[in-house]
Amino acid sequence: MAVSVGSIAQAVEEKAPRSWAEEWDNAGLLVGSYAQQVDKVLMVLDGTQEVVEEAVEVGAQLIMAHHPLMLKPLQNLRKDNRQARLPLALLQNHIAYYAAHTNLDQSEFSSSLNLANLAGVIQPELLSETAEQVYKIATFVPVADAETLRLSLARAGVGKGFASGAHGECYEECFFQVQGQGMFRAAEGADPAVGQVGELTRVEETRLESIVTERNLKRAVRVLLQEHPYEEPAYDVIRQETPGQSHGYGAVGELLEPMPLGVFWEEFLRKLPGLFAQDYDLSAVRVTGDMRQRIRKIAVANGSAGSMLPKALARGADLFITGDLSYHQVLDALEEGMAVIELGHFLSEIPMIQSLRDYLAARKEMSQVEWVISQKNKGLWARI
Repeated sequence: MAVSVGSIAQAVEEKAPRSWAEEWDNAGLLVGSYAQQVDKVLMVLDGTQEVVEEAVEVGAQLIMAHHPLMLKPLQNLRKDNRQARLPLALLQNHIAYYAAHTNLDQSEFSSSLNLANLAGVIQPELLSETAEQVYKIATFVPVADAETLRLSLARAGVGKGFASGAHGECYEECFFQVQGQGMFRAAEGADPAVGQVGELTRVEETRLESIVTERNLKRAVRVLLQEHPYEEPAYDVIRQETPGQSHGYGAVGELLEPMPLGVFWEEFLRKLPGLFAQDYDLSAVRVTGDMRQRIRKIAVANGSAGSMLPKALARGADLFITGDLSYHQVLDALEEGMAVIELGHFLSEIPMIQSLRDYLAARKEMSQVEWVISQKNKGLWARI
């Protein structure tokens, strides 16, 4: 049975909220409609002409990608505009395009975590960490309506997954409530749910309050205003100093036993093919550094991770595993005594598309959807 693009997007954003994406990023649904029905999804790293043609061939109604089609606004949708060709082709073939980019990089599906585990890192930590902002939301509602409103807010994400630490997502419907008496006088022109215009009305009310993450705040306020019985409900939104759950980029940690770089490199190359769902060309994977150097701590960052290099050095990493660095960035790493393994951008990021596919395919409500990893999207250098 087909599901909507919106349902798939919601499932992705439960684990990789769009609020985690960088300001310059363009994550989310970029082409198509949330209402569009889908029974086959093509999973890719990049949106290319070949990928669109493949989607048409396999009958996919949605392309789920890592890289956005457009990072800057299109000036027009003319066929002679190179930037407009793919959006036009998608629209003409009724194919939606959804991108999970920097938000996916910071999720549990991150390729950095996959690579750190493959490398043998014990209990990897985030290389660059950010705590999600948390807010307290509180309102006053007649006692008889309190439970209905509480459940509506809970469905909007209030009182869920706000705790820091390993078990933050294990708690739901975390609310506090206390009863008291509210009062108001409705002026001329009002349409009060309780009481009469011009009279001082006293109502037994429940103060209902909880915590909500920044990603769910707008939706929570919208639900509160829609579901509250009062014409003009009073509510507070208070920024909290206590941080919420952490997210971020990369991974860092130590091996169980230090080993020479040469030994690690041979073992890493032997295990690397098992990380991929397909037989990709691994000939471009390369290493540089002193092969006799003992490797104890490893930092990992998928993609073009030059900005993560200073953090890897600051954390005392002996080896940095990444997608790609510039010549001078590699030189800087070597000057500081840190070895480097470069996988290439594609190989360093495709594992999280595979992990995302596995997560979506395992969801009961999407069991009838076919999830296809692209056969044509194999990275730039594999084409030569």
